[in-house]
Amino acid sequence: MDIDSHLEQIPQSQSDLLLRTWGYDLVREYFSVAQQLPQSSAPVVELATGTGRMSAVLSCIFTSIISGDISFGDLPRVLQRIPKPNIGRVHFVQLNMENLPFRSDSIPTLVCMNTLHEVSNPYLCLLEMIRVARPDGSLVIGDFNRTGFDAMQKIHQTVYHNDHHEGLITLDEIERILSLSFHTVRSFPTPLNVTYVASDKR
Repeated sequence: MDIDSHLEQIPQSQSDLLLRTWGYDLVREYFSVAQQLPQSSAPVVELATGTGRMSAVLSCIFTSIISGDISFGDLPRVLQRIPKPNIGRVHFVQLNMENLPFRSDSIPTLVCMNTLHEVSNPYLCLLEMIRVARPDGSLVIGDFNRTGFDAMQKIHQTVYHNDHHEGLITLDEIERILSLSFHTVRSFPTPLNVTYVASDKR
């Protein structure tokens, strides 16, 4: 895949531009993560939509994406980030990650990047993702490493004049819980993140 040609189609947020001046490229990291996913005709489920960074990336690789978030407040911004030819590939749903509206063992590919540190009950959200993941599918969960959190703190202080919350669950705890529920958990480090690709659900 020619990542550079796709990167040119995705508008950069203020955070993306700042990170690039510091030598990081979060959108490129997301492409690296998305390339770990198995190709499938079934929809890829993404939690949570946020500003649309991962939605935009997934839309360049997969033909069907379900992107869910607790609010549609950022949807206009999200639609600006997704390359126009790909907008029809993404279906947006409003949902609560603590009570996902999917049957148990039903989702073949589920992706959640840089989200668990944002939620008030990350353990329940993680267990819900495990519940709905199909036994023969893949659950992909990533969050910031130390470098990533430091970069986010710098962005928040520079742009928003506040502190960036580091959340209530660590990467080690995420890996431990995934390892209890899946036979295979691969760690995929990138400059700002550590992503776990879990498969073969117990």
